[in-house]
Amino acid sequence: MHEPINYKSINLDQLRDQSGNYHSKTPFQHQIEAFEALSKTFKFGSDKPGSGILVLPTGAGKTFTATRWLSDHIIPKNIKILWLAPSFYLLDQALATFQNSARDIPEPKKTLNIRCVSSNPSHAKASSIQLTDDIVIMTIQTAINNLHTNALDNSGKNFETAFRKFIDSCRETGLFVVVDEAHHSPAYGCRNLLIGEKDSALGLRGLFPQLNLLGLTATPTYNDKARRGWLWKIFENEIIYEAKKESLISQGVLARPNYIEVATGKELEVDDKLYDRLVKQHQDLPESIIEKLASDKQRNNFIVHTYVSNKDTYGKTIIFADRWFQCVYIKDKLLEKGIKVDAIYSHIDADPGSADARNKRTQSDNQRILDEFKNGKLDVLINVRMLTEGADVPSVQTVFITRQTTSSILMTQMIGRALRGEKVGGSAEANVVLFFDDWKRLVDWANPKDGDTIDKPKLCVKGYHPFEYISIRLVEELSKSIESGGDYQIVFSKICPIGWYKTEIVYADVDNKHESMESFTEFVMVYEHTKSKFDSFILFISSTNLLDEWSKEYLDDKWMQPQVQQWISERFEPKTDNIGEKLDSDLIKIVRHIAQNQSAPIYHPFEERELYDLDKIAYKVIDFPPRLKHEYLDKEFSEPDTLWKVFYRSLIRFETAVDAAIINIIYQPIPQSPLPLINPLKTEDRELSEVEKVKVKERDGYACLCCGVNTKSKLQIDHITPFSMGGKTSLENSQTLCVMCNRCKGNNEIDFRCNATKLSIPKNLDLRFRIESQNTISQALPRFDSPVGYLTFRTESQNAIRNLTRIVNLFYHCKAVYKVNRAVRPYGYNIYLYPGNYPEWLLNHKMELLKYIQDKLDPNAYNIEVHTQDKS
Repeated sequence: MHEPINYKSINLDQLRDQSGNYHSKTPFQHQIEAFEALSKTFKFGSDKPGSGILVLPTGAGKTFTATRWLSDHIIPKNIKILWLAPSFYLLDQALATFQNSARDIPEPKKTLNIRCVSSNPSHAKASSIQLTDDIVIMTIQTAINNLHTNALDNSGKNFETAFRKFIDSCRETGLFVVVDEAHHSPAYGCRNLLIGEKDSALGLRGLFPQLNLLGLTATPTYNDKARRGWLWKIFENEIIYEAKKESLISQGVLARPNYIEVATGKELEVDDKLYDRLVKQHQDLPESIIEKLASDKQRNNFIVHTYVSNKDTYGKTIIFADRWFQCVYIKDKLLEKGIKVDAIYSHIDADPGSADARNKRTQSDNQRILDEFKNGKLDVLINVRMLTEGADVPSVQTVFITRQTTSSILMTQMIGRALRGEKVGGSAEANVVLFFDDWKRLVDWANPKDGDTIDKPKLCVKGYHPFEYISIRLVEELSKSIESGGDYQIVFSKICPIGWYKTEIVYADVDNKHESMESFTEFVMVYEHTKSKFDSFILFISSTNLLDEWSKEYLDDKWMQPQVQQWISERFEPKTDNIGEKLDSDLIKIVRHIAQNQSAPIYHPFEERELYDLDKIAYKVIDFPPRLKHEYLDKEFSEPDTLWKVFYRSLIRFETAVDAAIINIIYQPIPQSPLPLINPLKTEDRELSEVEKVKVKERDGYACLCCGVNTKSKLQIDHITPFSMGGKTSLENSQTLCVMCNRCKGNNEIDFRCNATKLSIPKNLDLRFRIESQNTISQALPRFDSPVGYLTFRTESQNAIRNLTRIVNLFYHCKAVYKVNRAVRPYGYNIYLYPGNYPEWLLNHKMELLKYIQDKLDPNAYNIEVHTQDKS
């Protein structure tokens, strides 16, 4: 875990006085050339501001180059700096590099205030930003959420966020914006943040016509013309300077990466909830799974054995672990083998005298151990992601990445620790050892080899993941056949795709712990009977004016599903086309790719498909005796340049699949136990404890304070002042709402414990809220001669009252409704308001509200009356 890193106020005069023997870091030739190019592009006082990209490969010092130039040319002019990154992982590295460059800031600058902002608990909240900050380092998603907001405060006025106040204050000082991982900039949210042109939501360039904008990336261009076009609209000077990776390797500045994949042999199930998190939400492994892997002794012993048996090859090694106790365990086991090793980590407070407390590390302990590693006293250093923040240990020959991650940014940071070349005390070749487990469903793990084209070009345009997908589909079908006793027939033409579409989509993960924005390449499998349907669908979508929302990086699955289900019902056959139950997610991938890239995804045919028809193998060996069959299949499985190993991973799986095909041919089942499953695992969020939640619900009478529903299963705990607007997670700032009311309240500050509006002027009446029931009262008209009909009518009426109560309370921005009841003559509704809420505000919308009630809630209603509270 990290110590909180969020704000630094540096006394530059004091730092200068303490730097007697300090020698500024000497930049490399490519960095000196970059400095010159930056100075030519960004000329202050000229009519046109600069806007371009600096391209340096991983390990070549993008962050150092930018911060050193900013320290020399921007900070001394008292120009404010906004540093944006697509993931919270990158913020700490930028902060540390600015701190290290602070001594080089020339006089007369006296102090430097740096604030690190994201939704991650280790960083400052956006609401803490001050006008005195010189540098604000924040995630792109946090900036998007805080530049413009439609949220209202308790008085009904728009929130003016602390970030927006900071931006507006920069009109007096000037503003220089840096975008790390700038190849993400064409994504919808980032693009609008930087250059949005809507009057109601201008981007930074619209707010600051003289804005200077610098992008940093190792990946400067897109194959897709539309995305590349957006990149140059944002960065109008295009590439300011580029250092080629191959050139820096030949100069000895960078090491050539040697990727070594090591299978742990650990088989892990992926239940639906975990699969949804990893594949649909594009989040990383939940803490509970990471904890499980970190505490697995057998797996940790395997990591130890991997190093010990190759220590002469691996040499000086950094091992990236996940938990402090994993560091301790691996360290102890390596010490037993005579390896000079230590570990650096932080740890939460523990009970005095406990093992946890004894193992707690201070910052000075960690620095001492890091210095020992740098000075050659240690061969192995184990850490919990602390060295991803830019620690410079050039003599490292190898890094161990002990588990898979979906974050390409985190993967790149870890690998970067090993890429220092011979010129800086490193090596000509760096070993990157990637440990991987055998997950039972396809997960698009970050693969560093995907972005590396120097060692060797990709062997095949079809890529790796489609074959992995085929492998898992084959195993799934095999399992179904075994479990059914052979009744479930495996049909090769139905389960093996004829090709796939390759989609590229930028996703935003906006949970409170892992805020990030990353690009993912995903594949949509196409089968014999679905190819023409997909072609027709893509042609249809490409010629349709899609809603702008489909371009966004974050979309709620509930928002997408109704449209997707309509497309499926109109263009596909749900029973036969929904192979692997992925049709809805496949269509979403295609539509989002088209919306974001303005082009159709590329189709790749599986040209070797017929070579892997298992039925053909089965017919060849059906009459072989067991030993001869085993020898034949072993030879076939081990044949070089075939994909059997990719598809089935082990000989025994391959043989089992062939046996199943034979049994299907002769209609005799093979009994076998079903595959084991693990229980769904939950993630943790920042929220009240369960005990505190009960207290809030007890205080609020186990009822929604907005609509009054008292069904316990629907109740949620809501922040009155939203967390994103600086609200605290406390009993005082919490209230009980149902799911629907919580969703309708959104990101506004509304206290439903208050009975009198604090609005100074009335709001517009918002009638976009969903109603709770899918069946309106028109489907259950009153029948007073029937008890059942009367009961149905009564239930529908209560539902209408709840929805009406919700609409009025949200209109007044408080719990304004004392009660709502039905009127018999004329038939309609009486709305009674608490004192302090003006009936005329609502009566101004009487006809509009009545029409909504008739259309959505109760077609027989003919009147609405609004009164102040009935004193009786």
